[in-house]
Amino acid sequence: MKLKDKKIRFIAETRTVNENGFATYVWKPVHSGRLWAYYRQLSGSEFFASATVNETEEVLFVVNYRTDITADMLIEYKGQYYEITRIDDFEGYKDDLSVYCKLAQNQNIEIVEPETQEGGQNGTVTAKRS
Repeated sequence: MKLKDKKIRFIAETRTVNENGFATYVWKPVHSGRLWAYYRQLSGSEFFASATVNETEEVLFVVNYRTDITADMLIEYKGQYYEITRIDDFEGYKDDLSVYCKLAQNQNIEIVEPETQEGGQNGTVTAKRS
């Protein structure tokens, strides 16, 4: 069992309608808070093995099993964003998910944070990384 001692967040690009009625896409967190995860950079042999199938994989995150994670999401870890290249559930066991990633080329991602205001109303706060 791997020690899950790092905090990560999954974010997904979601379609919304702006005040003019046009569709826009924004990045929103998939879950509240951050998840505990195991993190490591892939070894040289793992890196070159992924390159043989024309896929670049640089890091591995292992999280507890979830059903709401897809390969079109990003992972935020230590202020950087990672593109998910594949998800491995290890022979269908519902224990852990191994999420293989590469560093996203676009690091200027604007995330729309959900925020609960006083009185129980929901609003949004925009956080932008420069």
